[in-house]
Amino acid sequence: MSYADYDLNPLLLALDLASLGEGALSAGELLKRQRRMFTDHGYEPDHDVAASLTRLGGELAAVLRRDAEDEFIDALSALLDAQDCRPHLTRHDGVASPHLHYAKDGAPLIEWMSSMAVTGLVLYVCRNGRSRLHPCAADGCGRWFADTSRNRSRRYCSGTCASRTTVAAYRARLSPPAAPR
Repeated sequence: MSYADYDLNPLLLALDLASLGEGALSAGELLKRQRRMFTDHGYEPDHDVAASLTRLGGELAAVLRRDAEDEFIDALSALLDAQDCRPHLTRHDGVASPHLHYAKDGAPLIEWMSSMAVTGLVLYVCRNGRSRLHPCAADGCGRWFADTSRNRSRRYCSGTCASRTTVAAYRARLSPPAAPR
């Protein structure tokens, strides 16, 4: 297990939830993208939790959309204060080294997800700032992602969105200009 990935997983959960809250990701897509995170922690989520996930995602997206830095930090702090979480050590997956969880093992799924996502976002912002958190620049996507590139230049959530945008721009350059009417 890579602990760098383990620390990044709660942030990715938060960003997927924010994407769900804004309609850029469906509940089914979120469950598919996060399946391993859920099963590794003993959860088998289904579509019955979609409304709760969307509500949580909307709250996360509203925080991420704050323009002013002070407003962003205050809103993020309020979201953290609303969590019923307390850090504790766990070795749920048989790993010799313990790691932190922010909800007790076996907590209700929404409580676990909320605590995991919000604390993941808070820890990331405290370590790296918010400047690397963006919605995808591809037309019609809008999914949230963390720019982990060295030069902070990533604009798209995936290679698929980057390629789709590049191909669309190429095709637009090849098309003859429309005749004036």
